[in-house]
Amino acid sequence: MKLEIKVNEPLTVEQVAMLYRETEFAKPLDDTNRLQEMINHTPLVFSAWSGESLLGFARCLTDFEYFCYLSDILILPSYQKQGIGKILINEMKEYLGTRTTISLRADDGALGFYEQMGFESTDKMYRIHRRG
Repeated sequence: MKLEIKVNEPLTVEQVAMLYRETEFAKPLDDTNRLQEMINHTPLVFSAWSGESLLGFARCLTDFEYFCYLSDILILPSYQKQGIGKILINEMKEYLGTRTTISLRADDGALGFYEQMGFESTDKMYRIHRRG
């Protein structure tokens, strides 16, 4: 498989919704206007392609200088465990350089993966949970 990583390649609501659906990621997908707004306001996206097929993406919220929050990283189930997530994270790290801190919130099942990628655990994250 020939893999191509693209930075800020335009993605449709349908492509993004398909990835969330296929990966069973907990995000409300019925409101396509809301999903489009999410896409519109995401400043940095790394997407993985095989030809015309979108295999996954890493969605980043960043100021490009001090901080980047890796909001979502999704790989189609049939392409998981093939190194695509590692490639996306490495591309993100290279693109942002060494001055930008990268943070994320990980599900329990992904902790080992993120530790392997050089992320350090912290217990200092807080949130205000909202509906939807």
